[in-house]
Amino acid sequence: MMIREVQNSNMLILKQAQKSIDQEINSLQANLMQAALNRSLNEVLYLSKQSNYDNFELIQDSISYLSALKANNNNISDIWLYIKKSDIVLGTESKYQRSLFFSEVCKYKEDIDWDKVFSTSDFNYLGRKTIYRGTYQIPVVVFSESLPFIDKSPKGMLIVNMSESLFEKEMTNYNSEKVVFNYVVDDLGNTVYTNEQYYADSEDLNLIQTAVQMQLAEMTDNQDTMELVVEGKPFTIQYIQSKSLKWKYISVIPTGYIEESVNQIRNVTLLVVTISILLSVILTLYIINGLYKPMNKILSYINIIGDKKTVVKQDENHDEFTVINGIIDYVYKENQTLQDNFEKNKPMLQDKYIYDIINGKINSDFENMGLDIGIELPFNYYQVIVYEIGEETPSSLKKYKKSYKEDALKMKEIAEQTWGEQCKYFFLEKDDRTIVSLINAPKSFYELSGINDYLEKIQEYFVEQKYFPYVIGVGQSYKDIQNCYRSYIDALETIKYQIVKGQNSVIYIDEVRNSNSAVITYPLERESQLIMVTKSGNSEDVTRMLDSIFRENFNGRELSPEMVDNLFHALAGTAVRVIFEMRLTNDQIFREKQDIYKELEYRKSIGEKKEYIIQVFKAITLFAADNKHGQQYHILEKIDAYLEENYSNEISLDTVAEVVNLSTSYLSFIFKENSGLNFVDYVNQFRLQKAKELLETSSYNISQIARLVGYSSANSFSKVFKKYNGISPGQYRKL
Repeated sequence: MMIREVQNSNMLILKQAQKSIDQEINSLQANLMQAALNRSLNEVLYLSKQSNYDNFELIQDSISYLSALKANNNNISDIWLYIKKSDIVLGTESKYQRSLFFSEVCKYKEDIDWDKVFSTSDFNYLGRKTIYRGTYQIPVVVFSESLPFIDKSPKGMLIVNMSESLFEKEMTNYNSEKVVFNYVVDDLGNTVYTNEQYYADSEDLNLIQTAVQMQLAEMTDNQDTMELVVEGKPFTIQYIQSKSLKWKYISVIPTGYIEESVNQIRNVTLLVVTISILLSVILTLYIINGLYKPMNKILSYINIIGDKKTVVKQDENHDEFTVINGIIDYVYKENQTLQDNFEKNKPMLQDKYIYDIINGKINSDFENMGLDIGIELPFNYYQVIVYEIGEETPSSLKKYKKSYKEDALKMKEIAEQTWGEQCKYFFLEKDDRTIVSLINAPKSFYELSGINDYLEKIQEYFVEQKYFPYVIGVGQSYKDIQNCYRSYIDALETIKYQIVKGQNSVIYIDEVRNSNSAVITYPLERESQLIMVTKSGNSEDVTRMLDSIFRENFNGRELSPEMVDNLFHALAGTAVRVIFEMRLTNDQIFREKQDIYKELEYRKSIGEKKEYIIQVFKAITLFAADNKHGQQYHILEKIDAYLEENYSNEISLDTVAEVVNLSTSYLSFIFKENSGLNFVDYVNQFRLQKAKELLETSSYNISQIARLVGYSSANSFSKVFKKYNGISPGQYRKL
């Protein structure tokens, strides 16, 4: 029976550890996704080695952002960004050459194929690695996220070394009083974490390692408990599968240890009982011997720790009853003081109690605790509503922000007028712009229209008080107090949905759940088209293309708030990319210095975000139209100078694009826009012009001329010459 209790207890611990670690990894993935959309990090991806020195402020912004990411997550040991174009690494303190970074700053013990890692897109787990810290070797778990976020051909890579402290906190500490071997194993059977180091001297260590390896292939269920015997020793192996990663969380308990513990408990219990009996006899004799002396000592202690007022005067003789009466008076006065303090702090205790309920911090005696502070929850169903009022306040101005405590009381009055005794309701001010209400009601309550009537009155109150903008998020009702936190999570999710439905509205969780299946439609081909059209300076085509992108994503589709944000961040990233590829700055495009990403965050509805993105692209297009011809003429001059020096060598579009610091797609566009030719035709005509000069002025034969102007053979040269001129080189020479 004892073994079964230990197994049940350990499985609960294992589930909690799995849930906590998975949540932390999911949170890391979400943070890295946001980082992949960060303006500074996306801008540095397009800097060449030379331009790195000219953009010191941008580099520092990126380093500061990485440093903030690390500071806000205690589980991150290192975070760094590799930039493919300039072959440099940005850490949390400085910028490094790639070779220096891996040899001195962040040296990995394992031989890692970084080129392969840097070519992999999306979020990936790279395995458990070891890094050197001076003379120490530190185990870390490594993850990567490619940049830009929507690009399948990464231009950069965020790498995070996650400390083992997360696993130790969630797995080791839970079992600090038991002998439990813990493992986290990935889908390839490699160890992500183990606490073997704490039991290095255990004679069972090798047996346990063997047992885990034997059972890995059998671990196919979501969770299970297995009992087996290895070399005559019994073990219990318990595991649970990760719900987000392909990891297994495993605990191994030497069953023999439990039997030893039971025997120790039995022996200690017998000893305690024996000692208790002896002490009882001694204490009885002592009480019989005299009562006054111990009572007097009690009074002395009270006088020492109390408020220096004596309970009875020490120089007078009193019998035992007088002494006891003095103690009773003292205890009564102290109890009255405690009662007064309790009543004074009761509202704060009630708020804390409600806050614990909505956050799921509940224990077995929770309902009795509520009764002690005057909160009765007699019904089975619980529902949370969140009210977000006004704009977000900068931290420097929060001390001047209006408190909504009086409004919470007024909202409680409205609830009382609407619902009466149909349910219980509680309100608390969560922060400087959020009020939370908890409803405890019977099932029959939700068959009425009480919620809707109440929310209409609340909206009228907000309008009357001119509380704009506001949004009210309504979570689903759940049975049992243990599930109340789920309603709170629902309500918070609905608040995010204001970006879709708009502000000054009531949003129910059912509206949000119907939107979660759709994903954004913005493929790389579409982005390339938008970039090309924007650089062409055609404002009407840009507006038409943006309208088309918005129709594809919003007409007849319900996107989640996260997907809406992702689409607009992707479009903002495209705008930033266009500005950089045109070798411009935000100051040149906009009259005032403007951060496109921050401006997007200030706009809360889809309509406002659409309007702003169109304005941004129109501003870029207008600037491109005004400067197109002058800039493109300068670029073609630079290309002609390069061709003049290199036409006899092999020339590719990628090489020329690198020379003029442009993307290949934009360079092709420039050729077509200004000459009506594609890149190959432009280079061929340049070479053929040189060939004609040699045919007219030199005595070189056809093969020699072919090599001099960059063709591999006389045959290929003749074919190209005839294609463009209608006659062969030999015929041209005779003219």
